[in-house]
Amino acid sequence: MKNVQAYKTIGEVEKILQVRQHVLRFWEDSFSQVKPLKRKGGRRLYSEDVINILRIIKKLVNDEGYSIKGVKKYLSKKKISNIKKEGAIQISEELDIKLDNIEKYLKKAKSILINE
Repeated sequence: MKNVQAYKTIGEVEKILQVRQHVLRFWEDSFSQVKPLKRKGGRRLYSEDVINILRIIKKLVNDEGYSIKGVKKYLSKKKISNIKKEGAIQISEELDIKLDNIEKYLKKAKSILINE
């Protein structure tokens, strides 16, 4: 299983955000805050921080009706660290506890299967 904090390809980001790859590339060109790591051959790898920024851009453009110029203005008025936090997925404490329990259960099940 891939680490949640691992870099994601543009295809994975497309699925996560439900935004087409050409739109992600356009946003990369339009917003200086969107800086994926580029490997040899131009392959893009997106960190969780960059995905959080993209999540905010998507929300502003698609849900709140901002223009590209409006999003640029919005992003320019905020600290990058605040934008990254704002775009992070928020889960309740109750859900966090449930997810921890599921993770423990799956690890235990894996351990049992390996030892058989």
